[in-house]
Amino acid sequence: MKKINHLLLQAIIFLFTFRILFSQNIQPDYSNIEYALVGNISLTLDVYLPRNVPAPYPVIVWIHGGAWLAGSKENPNGLYLVSKGYALVSINYRLSFMATYPAQIYDCKAAIRWIRANSYKYNFDLKRIGVFGSSAGGHLAALLGTTNGSAVHEGTAGGNTQYSSSVQAVCDWYGPADFITTCFVRDVDVCIPLSPVWKLLGGSVSSNMELAKSASPVYQVTKDDAPFLIMHGTLDPIVPIEQSVELDSVLRKNNVPVIFKRIVGAGHGGGGFNSDSAKNTVTNFFNQYLSSAITNVKVEPIISKDFELYQNYPNPFNPNTLISFDLFTASFVSLKIYNLLGREVATLVDEYKPAGVYVETLHATSLPSGVYFYQLRTGKYVETKKFVLTK
Repeated sequence: MKKINHLLLQAIIFLFTFRILFSQNIQPDYSNIEYALVGNISLTLDVYLPRNVPAPYPVIVWIHGGAWLAGSKENPNGLYLVSKGYALVSINYRLSFMATYPAQIYDCKAAIRWIRANSYKYNFDLKRIGVFGSSAGGHLAALLGTTNGSAVHEGTAGGNTQYSSSVQAVCDWYGPADFITTCFVRDVDVCIPLSPVWKLLGGSVSSNMELAKSASPVYQVTKDDAPFLIMHGTLDPIVPIEQSVELDSVLRKNNVPVIFKRIVGAGHGGGGFNSDSAKNTVTNFFNQYLSSAITNVKVEPIISKDFELYQNYPNPFNPNTLISFDLFTASFVSLKIYNLLGREVATLVDEYKPAGVYVETLHATSLPSGVYFYQLRTGKYVETKKFVLTK
């Protein structure tokens, strides 16, 4: 029992350490959106959108850790990716006290399908979705990347089953990869009765061998898997680094692109995982596989094919200037005002609209004089322009 309590204490310490370290005081653009309702359990996610970059946006899905029994979508890691032009979607999933495996992978795949089903509303790029997770979240990210097209792992949570749950890139931070070797080759305390793995599987590995294999990314690897970035501390006391060594080996044998970074001296997170070097490694990896030119995008108008933003207004603006546009086809429309730092300061439109001509009033009485940007987004296109507000 002392070993179990020690493990749970470690997991909780790491969980709250990450929440403190990675909180960057960035608020989601959309929070607590329900992407699936399973029984009476509402599964929610938060959406963080980049500023002043062309749409559609490549998406990074953050999957939190916490030994499958704790943690939440709040204060996700990878928020720095938003400034690089990525949309970040941080998800909750059913924890092991709510449901045992395979509920967790069903939920993660439901979130990917939801992203594709709602891409028109948030300007997500359907073809560029990456996943990023640490510890238990790293395990689920790796399982997503190795089960593209696997009916056994799909589930029907949240519906949207006409959409694919495939992902195009995986960043796995120190996630378990093989529950069989974890429990029988090396004597660690993650597999003893009432431990996190026991609770995830609903019993011992020895009595749930097929389920344990189904939950282990190494047994799902095929040559068609998504590219991987694996990062693991050499002194990890909870998930042995041999887990990532094994996953790296199996991916290479199947000719799957993989980068394996050993963080020398690091334990289960912390340390080198918080460095600029680690952030650059993650950013460069996603840039390589999700975009060829996502960095250093300037704020410039993009000529849209499904709306026209009329130019019959003065610049400088006054607080009650009318902004009119002609929407050629029905679409979700967002018209927002941003300051020079890219922060949203006013919302004029944020809803689905049929085709037609629209006139919106820039009610900016609460804004000080200065330089701003207004941005009109539709399901596929975006146009950004600068204006000077005078009072």
